[in-house]
Amino acid sequence: MNNSELPKSKRMKQKDDSRRLLIEAAVRCFSRNGFHKTGIVEIAKEAGMSAGNLYRHFPSKDAFIIALVEEEQRHALTKMEFKDTEKDPLGQILTIITSCVSDPVYPMDQRLWIEILAEASRNKGVRHVFNQSDIIMRESFKNLLMNAIREEQVDPDYDVETLSLWLYALIDGLIARTATDEQFSFDHHMSQFNQLIRQALKPKEFQ
Repeated sequence: MNNSELPKSKRMKQKDDSRRLLIEAAVRCFSRNGFHKTGIVEIAKEAGMSAGNLYRHFPSKDAFIIALVEEEQRHALTKMEFKDTEKDPLGQILTIITSCVSDPVYPMDQRLWIEILAEASRNKGVRHVFNQSDIIMRESFKNLLMNAIREEQVDPDYDVETLSLWLYALIDGLIARTATDEQFSFDHHMSQFNQLIRQALKPKEFQ
């Protein structure tokens, strides 16, 4: 029985499995050699399939980067689910920051995140997808910040749009530091970091 004779649900599962296999292979190759030193043939070989089969799923290396950003977004949004009844929304924000820096969600690691940031800086197509994903991710952050303002954990004079940008820039910087400085341990400094953020954001009347 060839693929065209399989039930649609099974064909879709095979397609999803092949796509995931290729994404995981690309992650290993990009992390090991960098984006520009990795070729399509190398990714196909890493995944154990032909280049022709790879092109059915990903027409270019850019398509891999876009898929990685979308995968990271999907998994990160799951991590960022919250309840409106949560009494420590700022604590949730700090937990998310810690998770992003210390344990990036599938399929990322710190080195690969730097590769994607670098590619987004010079590739308009990748930059567009990255920025759109960033907007979606920061919406969840802004919701948490609004809850933190209601709980009197964050100064209401802060603009949540600007604050979400600053916090995401902070995450990117901490990921870069973790990837490039073997002496840096975010987990070791986490309690001081949390104290610093809470102090910086709390309402003026409580400072």
